[in-house]
Amino acid sequence: MNGMSRLAAELDDLGGADITGALEELPVRSFVVDGEGVVRWQNAASLAAIGDWAGRKWYEVVSENQTQELEAVVRRIICSGDPAELTFDVRESGGVTVPREISAAPLREGGAVVGLFGVSVPVRSQGAQPAPEGSRLTQRQLEVLQLLAEGKSTQQIADELVLSKTTVRNHIAHVLANLGAHTRVQAVIAASKAGLVRLPPPEER
Repeated sequence: MNGMSRLAAELDDLGGADITGALEELPVRSFVVDGEGVVRWQNAASLAAIGDWAGRKWYEVVSENQTQELEAVVRRIICSGDPAELTFDVRESGGVTVPREISAAPLREGGAVVGLFGVSVPVRSQGAQPAPEGSRLTQRQLEVLQLLAEGKSTQQIADELVLSKTTVRNHIAHVLANLGAHTRVQAVIAASKAGLVRLPPPEER
């Protein structure tokens, strides 16, 4: 019995408890996006924080320089059926943008991915520097980049940032693309020249 089957069985054992009501009352921002990337549902926490986005493209909720990246993430989840963890600067209802960690998983109908369900929480990392003005890198990508500059492996970065290795690899791929680099070393060199990372002294590398 897989995880969802066990969940259904447990809910049935509880007298057919409805999980949707719990999701609506969850203090963590939650949302549903369809296969076209259109927001179909938000819980109360999400509505209070960013307003009603129903019927609008989900990628429009992030800062302008990240819309294409989020759109690509939605397409990747829909096409691959794999969950994703990412960090984006989200537009709040007051007009400011705030970095948020987003976890999204595919929604399936008859085996086909028809949309995704996601939750959004504040960035957990303390002391992270905000992305420089005009930078196309998110705060999380800058953290990954700094750890690369310190010589950390994918597994070490995943452990330090409490992410999956797949998520770290996705962040690294975005970093390389945004810096026009083909290797991690090239990315670190380019980032160092741009003042995006601090290279440790030789004896610490």
